[in-house]
Amino acid sequence: MTPFKKILLLVLLCSNMVWAQKPKSYSVVTNALSQSLVNAPIAKAPARLGVVPFTATKSSAQSSTQFGEYLTETIIGLTGNHTDKIKLFERTRLDAILKEQELELSDLMKPAAALKIGQLVPIDMLLSGTYTKLKSYVDVSARLLDVATGEVLMSFTGRIKMDKNIATLFQQESSNSITNGATSNPPTPTVNVTINNSNEVTLSKTQSREEFCKKVVKDFQPRLNDLSTPAKIDAVVMEAMKTGFDNTCGKLHYDVLYTFSRYKIEHPAYSQFLLNTLDTIAAPTNDNRALEIIRYLVVDNSITDREWQSGRRAVVRIGNYWLSSYLNCLLTKSTETALNIQTTRVDDFFQLASSSKIGLPLPISYEMAYFEMMEALKGSSDLQQYVYKTYSQKLVLDDKGKAAFFSELRAMYNSETRAERKTMIIDWIGDFINAQEYPKAHEQVYDFVWQYKLTGNASHDEAVKQNFPESDLLKLLDKCRSRLATYAMSTPYPSQQEDRINFCVHYGIAIPGVIPSLEEAETILKGNDVKEQLRIMRLLVLMADRPKKIEPSLVALLEHKSLDDRTVLQEAQTLAITVLGNCKTSNAKAIGFMLDALPHYGNDTEAAKIALVQVGKPAVTPMIVRLNKTTIHEGGLQYQLIVLLGKIGKDAAPAKQAIKRVYDASSNGDVRYAAEAALQAIGG
Repeated sequence: MTPFKKILLLVLLCSNMVWAQKPKSYSVVTNALSQSLVNAPIAKAPARLGVVPFTATKSSAQSSTQFGEYLTETIIGLTGNHTDKIKLFERTRLDAILKEQELELSDLMKPAAALKIGQLVPIDMLLSGTYTKLKSYVDVSARLLDVATGEVLMSFTGRIKMDKNIATLFQQESSNSITNGATSNPPTPTVNVTINNSNEVTLSKTQSREEFCKKVVKDFQPRLNDLSTPAKIDAVVMEAMKTGFDNTCGKLHYDVLYTFSRYKIEHPAYSQFLLNTLDTIAAPTNDNRALEIIRYLVVDNSITDREWQSGRRAVVRIGNYWLSSYLNCLLTKSTETALNIQTTRVDDFFQLASSSKIGLPLPISYEMAYFEMMEALKGSSDLQQYVYKTYSQKLVLDDKGKAAFFSELRAMYNSETRAERKTMIIDWIGDFINAQEYPKAHEQVYDFVWQYKLTGNASHDEAVKQNFPESDLLKLLDKCRSRLATYAMSTPYPSQQEDRINFCVHYGIAIPGVIPSLEEAETILKGNDVKEQLRIMRLLVLMADRPKKIEPSLVALLEHKSLDDRTVLQEAQTLAITVLGNCKTSNAKAIGFMLDALPHYGNDTEAAKIALVQVGKPAVTPMIVRLNKTTIHEGGLQYQLIVLLGKIGKDAAPAKQAIKRVYDASSNGDVRYAAEAALQAIGG
């Protein structure tokens, strides 16, 4: 490369770097961050997202909680519109848990911290970030972490241009804020100058309401450090109730609620104060006070009628996805409330939903009310099942709603531990599968039945058998054979289709034109199309012992010869040996073919070994005859026959004399060891 070209390339690279780092407006950067978040690879949708405040880095020239909060709320607002992909976890609840666990916000960009959060909070992802303020711009970095694996799902960097509005957020930091570990310069106070009649000058500093309330909240916090006696609790309550629960000075009540909830402190007067406050909150969706009050009311694990009525009035004014959070507190958290009272309250809710009396600014649909209730009741299988039996029949579902409904049924089944209830839900699932068709049905149905699949891993398979009993699967298959046959062919992916066909073969589900009947299979085996015979044999292998009725045709296939398709035919014949083993054949000719395969050391040899052990007793006499015909020069065959007889066990007792003869005559250490082991296994 010439020097000129090198210089030109360097200039282009530098110009690209300058362009990439050029500061952009606040809205451009935040929109880009929100879009990156929405486009992140999410395993399931909607995924539950927790967002923590952006914090200043140590390199930042200045920190500002106002800027961090403003940036955080902007991202939440932009992202909250994508409810099909993301469901936001309430910030106040997340902040309370971070405070309780004493987790530093600056550490939450690390995978280890995200994993810890995932154990404490019911979320799937955590978004955290930092900012660095420099002279003319603010650099922003963000990470989206999977709280189950610690995987970084998305990383983002942006540069926000410093304008007057952004600068104001940094200038408004109070005198008590900390910048890089040191107290920042206090803002210049406003001073009133007064001159009295004696010409004396009086200077007085004025406080804004925000500054005054910050001091009120700060001065109140030490009162919560000692709640060791009822009298001290009374004193705290009386002092707190002097300040109304608003979102300025009344923020001190958040500290009271957090502390009382943590230590399970109940106070009737304070509860009444909170209920009166709850009744005044016009828009609970946009006001954190409502949900925090309800969470405190259930600290005693019960909801009184008075509490239910206030909570119900709050629920009526909610029109978004926070509805399930309120219902969860009012119903499933009140574990000491009698089930009949809870079902009465569920009935009350659905009566309102049926009359379009839930939700502002517009009423929510009956369908949304149903799904929000089912989401809320995930901690109570009895209530969920009551809602399904009583209120699901009125649902009018589109394709998306049908998919959501099946997911609810599946979740209900998976979480239920009582065997008779699981079987009841299987009936519901079968009825739904037969009654409803929608684009995702084939995926959801086969995803459900794959839960019953055993892998060969002992601990895993034991858990599968306990949580997904095969008797339930067989009940579902008997009910939905036609649907499963149709859905097996609904996928466009060949490998997925093959898995589904194999499943249907294994459980005897007919697919016309794809899975033949045994009569059709026998006709093909008697023909001359070797490739079609191989296809049929691959299916017969999955049918366990059902091909027993066409055993003569399977044996006849072992006698076929082919000049053109020898390799294909041999593969089909190997599979025929496997099928005959599954059928525990007693056919002498079939057993003879198996014994003839032993010296080959090929695929047919391995199939023959397994098949002979499966056949068991009928194979013992032919194996003795073959063993007696061997000489000391056939050590490999002797070893195989003796091992197989040992695996057959007690049924191979007639072979003991032949095995001892080989033991006495052989000088092969492996053969002699196998003989000793086989005699022990046979016993007697």
